[in-house]
Amino acid sequence: MTDLAEWLGHRDPRITHETYAHVMPDAPGRLRALMDSVFTGETELSLPLEFEAVSQAA
Repeated sequence: MTDLAEWLGHRDPRITHETYAHVMPDAPGRLRALMDSVFTGETELSLPLEFEAVSQAA
């Protein structure tokens, strides 16, 4: 959430959470499932270092 807040230009991650949490109510469960599969070796986690739109805007 902190990185997302930074990418969106929010000074405080609470603003991001209060604004967008309602559109992803199942996110905590999806994150737990993903992390469980990463820790058991079923999934390899590969994250982008930055978003393309942010790179283009910079």
